[in-house]
Amino acid sequence: MLVTPSLLHVKTRTGRNQQEDAVLLRLQVGSGVDMLDGLSADQVLGRVDVPVMRTGPEKTEWQCVRDDHAAMAAAGEWSDLLEALRYTDQERVMASGGRRVAGLISDGMRSGLTSAIARGDWTVARAELAILEDVYDRNSEDYCAAQVLAQAHVDLARAKRSPTAPELSRDAWQEAAAHYVAAEDLVTLFDPIEEMSPLLAATRYALVPGIEDGGAVCREWYDDWVDLDPEDAEAHAAHAVNLLPGWYGSLSAFEREARRAVRMTEGQTGKAAYAIFHIAAVEAFGDLSPTLDHEYFFEALGDYQSATGCQVRANVAAHLLSDMAMGFRKAGPTAAWHLTKTRAALSDVLWNRLREIQLDCWDTGNQTLAFAMAEVFGPALKRGARIVRRGEGLGTLVRRT
Repeated sequence: MLVTPSLLHVKTRTGRNQQEDAVLLRLQVGSGVDMLDGLSADQVLGRVDVPVMRTGPEKTEWQCVRDDHAAMAAAGEWSDLLEALRYTDQERVMASGGRRVAGLISDGMRSGLTSAIARGDWTVARAELAILEDVYDRNSEDYCAAQVLAQAHVDLARAKRSPTAPELSRDAWQEAAAHYVAAEDLVTLFDPIEEMSPLLAATRYALVPGIEDGGAVCREWYDDWVDLDPEDAEAHAAHAVNLLPGWYGSLSAFEREARRAVRMTEGQTGKAAYAIFHIAAVEAFGDLSPTLDHEYFFEALGDYQSATGCQVRANVAAHLLSDMAMGFRKAGPTAAWHLTKTRAALSDVLWNRLREIQLDCWDTGNQTLAFAMAEVFGPALKRGARIVRRGEGLGTLVRRT
């Protein structure tokens, strides 16, 4: 892991100084959560004595890497940036949580463009694109320069086709198509396998939704990306969305491909790919696929978190399992088996994997978090216990006065 100046500043701070007041947990708690008899959501969250953060250190680290390389881009240090990008890409350098540093550096190099897109300032966006075009013109034999410019075209294409765009006109659609063509022209000048570049493979795969033969090439391009970097979760997540109904797949094809992904990467990350596929489905459509094999999924979630050991994934897993358990509890006796299995998986995450609460991973609110804590620690909480750090996870403690 490369230590950049901003990251060094973060690493010298103690976790305690970054911890939020746990009272944040008790804000905006609704009354519609099904708790154990005698316990309210406020009472449960008031017993939480573990680190609570709005954003965890992993995501803070990722942003520091982006920011430092954005500063280098603003200073015109393109040669150093391209060298750093090539090294971190070909060496598969990872930041905390399994994120690839090369992708973060590329994000930083394009930050002027992406900031302008976020503001809807297309004049500035075009000027930023021209800067990256000039960098490529001066380094046309460098696949890294091509990747940065190609990804910039993809950024613009996605923005023009975004459902949140002010208007999705024929002109905007055609402009997006032109950006996809420009990106394709750039990435096809280089072979990701020959360049040993997972980053180039990722940018090429990003073209799939925007080109005419995307469905025909998506599996081949996904396989190349996985062959180059079988531990990168981003490959599975991107491919999963493209295989869902509405794009290039069906529910049955989605399930088959999720299991094929496991066979491709089981030696490196166990069954984690299966979990990543289904987590991506939830993020895309708001619900789990009806093809989900629950027992297989729970095992895969364990591998998903063990692959990095990070708290981002522990929080994602805990949140998802909590949401599933809430749904099964509301479904009543017909879902009893599923509830039992889900509670066991949730207990494993809370007891053995979760050490801190990162609120940005609990996107359905504090109600789900309160439910999770009551579901696993409820009997002890009713006896007056508090939830504390214990070993590699959480536990309960009755404080004596």
